[in-house]
Amino acid sequence: MKEDHMLNGQLKPGYNIQVGTENNFVIGYDVFPNPTDTRTFIPHLENVQKRLGCKFKFAIADAGYGSEENYDYLEENEITGIVKYTTYEKETKRSFKKKTFNTENWKYDAEQKEYTCPCGNPVPYRKTVTKKNKSGYLQTYEVYQCENCEGCPFRLLCTKSEYGRVIQRNGHWLEQKAKVKELLSSEEYKTLMKKRSTECETVFGQTKGNLKFRRFHLRGKEKVGTEWGLLMLGYDFKQLIRLMNT
Repeated sequence: MKEDHMLNGQLKPGYNIQVGTENNFVIGYDVFPNPTDTRTFIPHLENVQKRLGCKFKFAIADAGYGSEENYDYLEENEITGIVKYTTYEKETKRSFKKKTFNTENWKYDAEQKEYTCPCGNPVPYRKTVTKKNKSGYLQTYEVYQCENCEGCPFRLLCTKSEYGRVIQRNGHWLEQKAKVKELLSSEEYKTLMKKRSTECETVFGQTKGNLKFRRFHLRGKEKVGTEWGLLMLGYDFKQLIRLMNT
């Protein structure tokens, strides 16, 4: 939970509510026990499409949902995903490109499979490793390690590892991030992203701010879902009345 009045990092039991909107109306919601948003993206999207009996052309979400697994899902299902990743804003700033020891700014030779560090030392490929996340999704990394860190005057600025600078390169993830940057450079998609922030955030802002709804009165996922559903039904009726009066 984001609330921590005691400032002691105490955990509180709660649910993660996901809401889908279209033209300022709530078209679907789901209740999850997950503390983070990333792994709620695919099941929520599938649930809303199933309930509505349609397939979405676009899916717009904030940076909390941007992951390699989610981007793969969108591509495989031919859905245009307008979804930032957590470091998107940082990476699009000029200051990011000026960070000398950030390996994404290092020269990379794809044919030789080798990086070149700021001091001109080669950082060659060592091995490939595969990792499985909690949902079972496999991620592949290429490991590179510099051989000439010993005695380098910039070593402490570059790495604190006793083994020298080690890089884990996820080529697929880098390709996905490049696609996201290209997509979000379009004014059309920038506009859609701004629309998302006003629609989805308004739902939670109205609910928590104006209605003062910050605690569920029922217990259990099913009952909490019913309680939230009634709340969203009222929200949509309010939107409909407002639309009819304009």
